[in-house]
Amino acid sequence: MTIAARLKPAAGYIVLGSVLYLVFLVATAPAVLFAEVATRFSDGAIRLSQASGTFWRGSAQLHAGAPAMGVRELGRFQWDISPWWLFVGRAQFGVQLDGPSVRGQAQIGIGLSFNRFRIEALEASAPASIVSLVYGPAAFFEPTGTIEVRAPNAELSADGLDAKIEAQWRGAGGRFTGATNLGDYRLDITGNGANATIRLTTLRGDLNLNGQGTWNVTGDGAIQFTGRAQPRGDSTQLEPLLRALGRDLGGGQRQIQFNARAPLVQQLGL
Repeated sequence: MTIAARLKPAAGYIVLGSVLYLVFLVATAPAVLFAEVATRFSDGAIRLSQASGTFWRGSAQLHAGAPAMGVRELGRFQWDISPWWLFVGRAQFGVQLDGPSVRGQAQIGIGLSFNRFRIEALEASAPASIVSLVYGPAAFFEPTGTIEVRAPNAELSADGLDAKIEAQWRGAGGRFTGATNLGDYRLDITGNGANATIRLTTLRGDLNLNGQGTWNVTGDGAIQFTGRAQPRGDSTQLEPLLRALGRDLGGGQRQIQFNARAPLVQQLGL
């Protein structure tokens, strides 16, 4: 038997041992590694502290926001990554958030080339004031009430957005509404590829709000929304809010115009 023939079994054992050791390292990677990945991926908008568990299954305290808009601790964030999906070129994991006033859960899928993001069974509830963490000007209105978000399926890629997302603002109120709330409102976002449509409707309340808009998902991320606000009944108490909303159209109506940018496809490098 040649020396090469004798070394083959030994080489096989070395390779097998190396693979098993690598699997062991990956399987026991600490949760703090997941926390670091989340912070880097979100460009610092999300920070996880007091992490426990492993990279694949763990939990940590979730902080969101930026110094300019304020940072808030939202609650305990849990994740559970399924490693089997990696063999088909995809990362699949479940997430859950439990806090004093914030709740949420979803299933998330990410292509390993980071060219496609998919969210399933998203359900979340949070105080309306949390909006100011992602859109600073909202803090001026000091929104109150609760926002509930649902999305059975939502997929974002270089081709655009394929989704039906519903957000309800219950017990809506704010800086100019006084002690009583305005009512309940619903915002529907429907993604049809490169562009998405936005629709605002009133479910109940003393102030009727409605409007439509568009979101250029794959381009510069421009969001353009136009709507109207009209009191139902006596508008004296709502006059400060109506003046802040926009131009008087007559007949008690006020124009609502909203322009912003959310170039998610560009920001995520899809």
